[in-house]
Parts: sequence; C-alpha cells; structure tokens
Amino acid sequence: MIPSTLREGIAAVAILLGFISVIASFRKKWMSHALKVGGLFLLLGLCLFSDSEWSYLAGIFIVATAVTRLDYLQNLIAIIRGNKDYFDYKKEFVSHNEVFEQKLKELKGFQNEERQARDDAEMVIASPHTQPEPVQLALIAEEFAFKKIERAYNKPIQRHIRIIGDSQQFEFDGLIELADACVVCTSKIIPHSPFPFEPVVHSVDRLLQQSFDYKKLLPDNKKLIVTFVIVNSFEEGVKNELKEKLADYKSAGASLGIEFELLLFSFAELGLYSLEKSES
Repeated sequence: MIPSTLREGIAAVAILLGFISVIASFRKKWMSHALKVGGLFLLLGLCLFSDSEWSYLAGIFIVATAVTRLDYLQNLIAIIRGNKDYFDYKKEFVSHNEVFEQKLKELKGFQNEERQARDDAEMVIASPHTQPEPVQLALIAEEFAFKKIERAYNKPIQRHIRIIGDSQQFEFDGLIELADACVVCTSKIIPHSPFPFEPVVHSVDRLLQQSFDYKKLLPDNKKLIVTFVIVNSFEEGVKNELKEKLADYKSAGASLGIEFELLLFSFAELGLYSLEKSES
C-alpha cells in the first residue's frame, strides 16, 4: 500500500529505518546503539501512523527517557500533574550493598560500645558457626519481624527507604504509607549477649529526632507512627529492664506529635528457633 500523505510517507520510512537498525543490532559491537536508534525510529513511525495527540505525548516522554536524565522527567510529570507534594521530598530505595554495610556497621557498633561499658563480659553470638553470619541473620530476622507488622496493618512495608528533602535526607528500615498516617519502622537485630542497653537507648533518641524532622515534610493531617523493633534472644529479665528504660519515650514522642511503639521479639517468637543463643 502506497502512503497517501506526507505524514504516512515519513512514518513508513521511519519504520523501515527502524527495522534496518534492529537488523544491524545483530552485530555485537553495534547492538546497544542500534537497538536504541531502531526503537526510536519504530516509535516515531507508529506515532505518525496513529496520528493521535495521546500517542504523540507518550512518544515525547518515551524518547526523552533515552536522551535526558530521569529526575528531569519526574519533575516535568509532577508539574503537569500539579503534584506540589512531590517537590517537598523524594523517595528512593537504598541499595543492597548500602543496607549490608549499614547493618554490619550497626552490629559492630553495638558490640564495641557494650564491650567498652562491660569489659569483663563475654560477648556471645546468637548463631552457631553452621548458621548465617550476623549480618545475614540480622536481615533474615528483620524480614520475619516486618512480616508480622505487615499482617497487623494489612499493608506491605517499603523496605530500606531513603527520603530526600530540600536540606535533609532520612533513611528508614521500613515505611508504610496509610491514608491518614505514615508508619516508620526501624529494626535493631542484636544476635549477641549481653544486651547493649545504652547503645539501644541512644539509637531511640536519634530515631525520635530524625522522625520529628521527617514529620515536618508530611501533610498536617497525617500522623506519624514510629515502630521500633528489637530482636534478641532476650535472657531473663532483659525485656522488663528494656521496657523500663524506654518507658518515657512514648510520652516524649507524644510531645513531638509522634506515636511511639516498641516491639520486642525473640528469635524463637519469629520462628527462628535454631538461631537462638546456645546455652552451653
């Protein structure tokens, strides 16, 4: 069929060039660029043949992803949609390597601080040699704890989120966005004994301050719930002592407009029986 208009002629030529570029991509050294060029030509041809303003608009954004930065497009879409809240903060996922490094640093920090406070105490790792290393154990236990929280809220947790504001950025182990509230989840998995009370209390102080700063980014009608999760083997009396030390943080959080929730799980309560500390 011969094209009846100049637009259809250009569309036919574009599609032909697209197929030629795709064929050229069979050459390994041309593959990346030839596929991209071929895709753009095919897209141009299809948009011209459809002759629809919606296809032209979609085509503009698709082509733009190949030639400009993604954050520029996100800003442009937010402007078109009139999404003012988008510019208050941006959200991204923390990479797996960063999560691993953070957990490793945290575990080492807890052990080092507690050793300085109790030099005569023996540090015992909860997992035997045949079980995962402490960082893997921390990630497994965190996942099991988060599953319990997800069942309570009947909504999935966004794992390891970075919130980027104008002048600050925040990192949370988990985030649940509800219609009227945001739930920030922070986990402290401590696979050793004795329990490091002081470092944990200090981490609650930092968490509440960070959460208060994050709350300023939220709409006024959204409340902020901070869920602090601790997983340990919890030797006798540790849970009660820990609850006493953290009892005041519920009222401290309320004074900041934050609802503070403390969740304590043993490895056995999460179903990780084989990872409990050996009593030998």
